[in-house]
Amino acid sequence: MKSITTLIILFISLSINAQSSYEKAMIKGLELMRTDLLAASQQFERVAAAESNKWEPAYYVALCNINSSWGQNPKDETVLYMKKAQDYINDAMAISIDNPELIVLQGLLNTCWITYDARTYGMKLSPATTALYEKAHKIAPHNPRVVLSKAEWLMGSAKYFGKDVTPYCKLIDEAIDLFEKEEITGFTPSWGKERALEIQASCNKN
Repeated sequence: MKSITTLIILFISLSINAQSSYEKAMIKGLELMRTDLLAASQQFERVAAAESNKWEPAYYVALCNINSSWGQNPKDETVLYMKKAQDYINDAMAISIDNPELIVLQGLLNTCWITYDARTYGMKLSPATTALYEKAHKIAPHNPRVVLSKAEWLMGSAKYFGKDVTPYCKLIDEAIDLFEKEEITGFTPSWGKERALEIQASCNKN
């Protein structure tokens, strides 16, 4: 009964909050992200153009394009996605300085470039990416996406050099605990828990 009541309250809250054109547009973009990243990106681009003082629309444009840049698309398209992601990260960072969510996004985009061409971008971007996650962790050590992304980056680096990833599994456990405690407000990012659980399951197999 408590969970049903909570859902009802959440539904009422969302209904009230969704009265403004901005909130309606953001909700539509988040819904599109489940099925169509290109359409979602275009939706958030329109919101970002109309709401140039808010960092969240630009954040989600970048996130949509990052999520399209993990090698699932042709290389020429992937470059365009990554470049667009960078443009919107820059826009968001100009609005919200030292925002750990945006710093994590830059780290993820750097990883996209390394995945795209490790020979060209591996040595160039790896130290900078490590520094980004250290900076984000210093600013927001209890942000679950910061902890998760830092752990996944360290795991990827360890695998690349043939080292054991087990020491970083405790960071994944920490991230999951933080996801459980996280309180989401407005359109601040909330992704990551499912990914953390996947990695935790992999850790438990080892």
